[in-house]
Amino acid sequence: WQDKRHHHGGGRAKQPGGSGLKGPPPGGGSKQRHQFPPLQHSPAADGMGGAGSNHSTLNPVYEYSDEMNAAAETDFNERRMVLWNVCAEHRIVGKYPPNAWEFFISPGHGIAWCNIFKAASSTWMYYFNILGGYSVQYLQRTKASPIDLARKRFPRPTANELNDYISNTISFLIVREPFERLLSAYRNKLEGCRNKYYKLLGEQIVKKFRKAHPPKGVKPPHGPTFREFLEFLVSHYRSGGRFDEHWSPVYSFCTPCSINFTLIAKMETFQRDSEYIIRQAGLETLLLNKMPRYKARWITNRSTSDTRNLIPRYFAQIDEKLLTDVLEIYQLDFELFGYNSTKYYGYVQSPDYG
Repeated sequence: WQDKRHHHGGGRAKQPGGSGLKGPPPGGGSKQRHQFPPLQHSPAADGMGGAGSNHSTLNPVYEYSDEMNAAAETDFNERRMVLWNVCAEHRIVGKYPPNAWEFFISPGHGIAWCNIFKAASSTWMYYFNILGGYSVQYLQRTKASPIDLARKRFPRPTANELNDYISNTISFLIVREPFERLLSAYRNKLEGCRNKYYKLLGEQIVKKFRKAHPPKGVKPPHGPTFREFLEFLVSHYRSGGRFDEHWSPVYSFCTPCSINFTLIAKMETFQRDSEYIIRQAGLETLLLNKMPRYKARWITNRSTSDTRNLIPRYFAQIDEKLLTDVLEIYQLDFELFGYNSTKYYGYVQSPDYG
């Protein structure tokens, strides 16, 4: 199964700008932007022979087109340029050792993915399980954890294995607006202590950070509030603690300033970006149209828009000082991936230092 790409009419596209460890692509610094290597694309690399290949999509939500492909290439180039300029400005190129543990690598299919939890990880876990040889029918039926299934076929690589493979693959990660990802993780893992695996952590947060009991007759929140969760994060960060993968900052989790990722996809353009990755890798026959429509809509649209709409309400629970403290942890992610953090000062409570 690992070499199916040789049997469906297409090999991998040439690496756009290369991929590898330790350092930016040529011209990644702010003074040499004009030398930044452009993404390369050719119809033959689509794996479908070019003509007539633009009518196969991840799911029949839109028609993939040459214009969409060109827009994707422009965005991917810009994202890599922004990232490496920020890495250079902060002098963190190569600072964080690559976190090989979180990568899924399929040498036979020529792709390597750093799995950022709460950023379309369910979707690409599904795709890797397809690449691993599981049938769509089995994946719809099984009760097994998707990540456990995937790791049976794609074991966690060592640092040496990551180093060996990544220069010969299309390496990518999918990023999400940092505070949307953070709120999604809180709601999924800690709010109301509904997640049994995080119940103990939730209780510990309440015990340490709940400052006052509610008035008589008012039922206290079950599980930590969003404010208490953020206070826990700040305390944990300042004590040098290791972050849970669901809210670990991307700059240290996938170390994009130490690994020259080929492509940086975003949740905001997830459908288009994923199709571009699939086409560049020549995996149309294996992956396009393989996810049930209801699953794709739920994963890529509903949860993202719900979280975005809830942002103002949750950030109204905190004050400006706490926001500034939390940004000490996540501001670098905002900058690396071109997101704006200043709008959050409009959501929080007015400063009152009494």
